Amino acid sequence: MKTEILDLTPVSPGSRRQLTRHFWDAGGGPKVYLQAALHADEMPGAILLWHLMELLDTAEAEGRITGQISVVPFANPIGLTQWLQGKPQGRQDLETMQNYNRGHFDLAALAGDALEGQLTQDAGQNTKIIRAAFAKALKALAPKSENEELRQRLLQWSHDADLVLDLHCDHEAVMHFYTSSSHPALTEALGRCTGAVLALMEDTSGGNAFDEAHTAPWRALQKRFPDHPIAQPTFATTLEYRGQRDVSDAQAQQDALNMMAFLGAAGVISGAPKPAHPPALQTPLNGAGEVFAAQGGIVTWALTPGAMVEKDQILGHVSDPLTRRRLPLLAPNAGLFFRRDLHPFCLKGQGLAHVAGETPVRSGDLLSN
Repeated sequence: MKTEILDLTPVSPGSRRQLTRHFWDAGGGPKVYLQAALHADEMPGAILLWHLMELLDTAEAEGRITGQISVVPFANPIGLTQWLQGKPQGRQDLETMQNYNRGHFDLAALAGDALEGQLTQDAGQNTKIIRAAFAKALKALAPKSENEELRQRLLQWSHDADLVLDLHCDHEAVMHFYTSSSHPALTEALGRCTGAVLALMEDTSGGNAFDEAHTAPWRALQKRFPDHPIAQPTFATTLEYRGQRDVSDAQAQQDALNMMAFLGAAGVISGAPKPAHPPALQTPLNGAGEVFAAQGGIVTWALTPGAMVEKDQILGHVSDPLTRRRLPLLAPNAGLFFRRDLHPFCLKGQGLAHVAGETPVRSGDLLSN
């Protein structure tokens, strides 16, 4: 294992933040990039990577690493320091209130003009040319803020990876992941290896989250250069490791073993555990209906995430002790009740849960803020 530490440009006198990457490199094979805690109040992925790195050390000592593996356990040193009244506030930049996992750089827009006249009739060669153009464009950026520099540095580490896994968690949820239609075999392998219950599928979700920043550029370039073969080389996903409170060594150790199984299926290590789970249910992201509170009050749930429900089935209630009115929380569509809000009190109009169904029920930007 080797370690690389990057200093972010200080934004005030006496301040200093760093990004740290650990990597295992066999000198060839597929390249995998894993990061956690981009939303800096989400720790299940970070503790998973702690245990995964121990397994990777063993695999390296035994000569079983056949590719390149980069691990960034804390992808957001800015958000890690954002605490208010004893609670972490790592989902959004408190200066701008921008979600740390939205608005990443558009690599196709940055590098597209430089690719004019450079592409060939060989898809593999074009992949190398495009990745080199991405690297050059990222290096040329002049970030205007610490957050922009953070996004630049993370993409510099990940833009040329064959597989990008961004580890997150929800409030309270079953394990699920977001990905595109580009690599169906890897999508199925990810579910079978990790035990994820649900795969939410969408090629363009809106917001340019970190995973989509690695897949959308290739589609954009395919449209821009239709006379040149351009592959879809990057498999990128956002893995939601259950809920914010689901942090334990026992669970993380098992999740790390499951991740080793996926790295084996992806051809990055040998001698990995075999997939031990059924494939994840695949539904369109625009089929995830949202449950909203019709009044403010105390939230109580009748069902837990993981239940299959029918449209208008009661998921829980919101009770107002002042008016003595209790209103039901109804499933907006049939499907898998896969996530719900963590907090037992809500405001009127607040989104509280999602049900993943087969039929589209939403349009526009599909990711929450």
